[in-house]
Amino acid sequence: MSAEAPLISLESVAVRHDEHVVLENVTTQVHAGELVYLIGRTGSGKSSLLRTLYGDLSLASGYGSVCGEDLTKLKPKNVHKLRRKLGMVFQDFGLLEDRSVDANLDFALKATGWTDRTKKARRIEEVLTAVGLPNKGYKLPFELSGGEQQRVAIARALLNDPPLLLADEPTGNLDPETTEEILSLMHELPRQGKTLVMATHDWASMDKRPGRVWRCENGQLVDTPVAVS
Repeated sequence: MSAEAPLISLESVAVRHDEHVVLENVTTQVHAGELVYLIGRTGSGKSSLLRTLYGDLSLASGYGSVCGEDLTKLKPKNVHKLRRKLGMVFQDFGLLEDRSVDANLDFALKATGWTDRTKKARRIEEVLTAVGLPNKGYKLPFELSGGEQQRVAIARALLNDPPLLLADEPTGNLDPETTEEILSLMHELPRQGKTLVMATHDWASMDKRPGRVWRCENGQLVDTPVAVS
């Protein structure tokens, strides 16, 4: 483990979905450069845990911090401070359909405080190149394949160079070949020093690219150091 402060620290945390506690007594830490798979049956608490980590759900109880932000003190007015330190990738891409790729990324930069046009344009070019789409900025989302749209979503998550990325079933809407391409891209991130926590059902990927595993079952988070076979 790194001597640096963990990017995620949870102590006796309970995670609530609506009025129901779906996970309780969660105590764990995640440090820079780790790859963590989040697995479990539908309804076991995977998405609720991720939503808690990025400040969309409040802690039911316990203490948690993510990227140095105290989850117990998060309010709608200050949650943006946490979001600036995170990259989030979802199953449904979440792109604005009436805006070009460049405009989608520009919108995200504006929302996180970027104002300089030249710097924004340079950063957009950098992240699109990083995900293999250097010449697609003018296109609208519907003109892209599903895999390309997810690459744009990953590019958006990288805009602020966050130390931590959270991904909720990022390949759930993709075909097997495209899934492999996106997972290869995602799995490069820990090698670059970033931390990735990814909810997935893709057991083959876990075998191929071993990592730590968080398994949600029976209201508990079971933490194992390597991927299950």
